[in-house]
Amino acid sequence: MVWPEDRDFLGDLLANDNLLLMPTDTVWGVIADATSETAIQRAIQLKGGGSHRGMIILVADLDMLKALVPDLHPRLETLLTLHRRPLTVLYPQTRGLPQRLCGPWGEWAIRICLDPVLAPLIGHYGRPLVGTAASRYDEAIPLHFGEIRSDILEGVDYVAKWRRQEKDGRVPSAIVRLDERQELEFVRE
Repeated sequence: MVWPEDRDFLGDLLANDNLLLMPTDTVWGVIADATSETAIQRAIQLKGGGSHRGMIILVADLDMLKALVPDLHPRLETLLTLHRRPLTVLYPQTRGLPQRLCGPWGEWAIRICLDPVLAPLIGHYGRPLVGTAASRYDEAIPLHFGEIRSDILEGVDYVAKWRRQEKDGRVPSAIVRLDERQELEFVRE
């Protein structure tokens, strides 16, 4: 694959608590290092505050997910291995992620990124990233670059150059969890 931008440059930005605006496997997102309290706080402030909303964590692959989620249920592992659309899973426990990323129901939302540019960037960077919609918390999620508010564009440190012209109306991922009977429950379809 031909990289639209330099991975080392983007990695350096992430390592210095910068916020990036880029397309993901779902919608355009504000991207930050998920292990950096400073970067997470900056993303929360950009979106309008609110400390207990949680944020989606993006990982490069199943191995990176397993490093974060102790005791990954075999049903989820099979689902994630076979699933070909963006799917965010809620997990009751993680390792090495700030508590601040935990959602209001005590779960961490993690997605194996399927984007052909962002997933390899995450793998190259070697750490999970926060991928939160490029909108304020109280507003609709922009479905393409042209719908992103100017204050969001101005509030990040870097805006990706690729896929700005797309208008294909991407949507947020489905969100699932295992219920108390270990059955798949859809939180958002």
